[in-house]
Amino acid sequence: MDFWSDFQKNVLSNKGYSTLVLGGTISVLVLLNFLKNWLKQLSFYKQLNIPGPTPWPLTGNLLGAMKEGFSKFDIEIMKKYGRVVGYFEGSTPIVLTTDIKFIKNVMIKDFNCFVNRRNFASFAVEPTDKFMSVLKDEEWKNVRAILTTAFTSGKLKSMSKHINECSDVFAKHLEKLSEQDGIFDTKKLFSGFTLDVISSCCFGVSTNSINQPDNEFIQHMHQIFRNSIRADPKMMLLFFFPKLAAFLIKRGLVEFFPIKSLKFFENFINLIIERRKNKLETRDDFIQNILDHEENKLFETAIKDFENHHGESKLYKWNTELKKTLTNKEILSQSILFLLAGYETTAQTLCYVAYNLAMNPVYQKKLCQEIDTVLEKYDGKITYDSVNEMSYMDNVVDESLRLFPPALRLDRVANKDYEYNGMKIKKGMVWSVPIWALHHDPEIYPNPYEFRPD
Repeated sequence: MDFWSDFQKNVLSNKGYSTLVLGGTISVLVLLNFLKNWLKQLSFYKQLNIPGPTPWPLTGNLLGAMKEGFSKFDIEIMKKYGRVVGYFEGSTPIVLTTDIKFIKNVMIKDFNCFVNRRNFASFAVEPTDKFMSVLKDEEWKNVRAILTTAFTSGKLKSMSKHINECSDVFAKHLEKLSEQDGIFDTKKLFSGFTLDVISSCCFGVSTNSINQPDNEFIQHMHQIFRNSIRADPKMMLLFFFPKLAAFLIKRGLVEFFPIKSLKFFENFINLIIERRKNKLETRDDFIQNILDHEENKLFETAIKDFENHHGESKLYKWNTELKKTLTNKEILSQSILFLLAGYETTAQTLCYVAYNLAMNPVYQKKLCQEIDTVLEKYDGKITYDSVNEMSYMDNVVDESLRLFPPALRLDRVANKDYEYNGMKIKKGMVWSVPIWALHHDPEIYPNPYEFRPD
């Protein structure tokens, strides 16, 4: 009792000591919590019978991936542990697999076992909260079905004229460059061309980024994309402290998209939608295709085709009343998503196609011969139908995508507990296909670093 009395009198009554004791206690509790979570990680994959490297406290195995780059990290880890490997990105367990049978028969075909992507909905704020990639269940199905009908072969055919208009401008610019020294930055040119095509086919506005780079529309598009891909310490929050990241994002303390640019696009798209609904203008583009759902029967047909294509899976059956069109905010979200998903990936692919053909003149000559042969049948006109007949063109593009895939991984999330070849798959776990490692696996593609479109 004397000790406790002395302790209260000399320590707890002193504010400095009390603060020190409280701070020390909190620090110890936090440390113990990290230690507990790390000990769980050490035994996590052993219990599931999945091989993998030992994780470090707090960071898991993420530092190794960031230091080497995900493409090299994936190749090395698959070489060491086999075609199925478990590791940690911070506190998040990730399983990588290049098991072709599992990918085809379970991850792709078994819709009751895996759903499309990781759920980043907790981090989403406008307009990302309506991205199709973060929607779930009935809301995802509805948006997915509407977007499917907006990109039928007939709709793509009608939009191809916008692509041709952008291509003509691009070709004329290349002719001017060839008359000079013939040296140019492919990334810059293809990025501008891709931006023009997306703005024309998706946002419904014709731009000319090559000749008018200071266009306000283009500047805002660049700003949104620049913020989404740049190296940013804020992105580390998503890996190491996901709950803290969600808290900060929802309260506007962390910003991933510039508010000024988002507001510009929101006002711009609302104006276009209003003019289209009032019949003041019409155009064969994404926004028009979405709005047309209210006036035709294509949607009901698409729903039936969509459900039939996915068989008996309950995940792809509609249980609620269908919407026939998207709201203005949903249209804005999908438009921004198409920009983020299609801009850099398309520009990068065009760069690598050009590079591969320049480095392999034999294949370049063969492709040119096919183009000339096909265009003779179409009076020299490049159309949706003429391009579809260029099978060797498909080979060249596909082989460039194999060698230099624009996406390093494809994620799926387990929708239920599952067992495969003695390995246990827990509901909610992320399974990822490391595309770069898969495309450069010599057992699947002999001489994987050679460009061989044949």
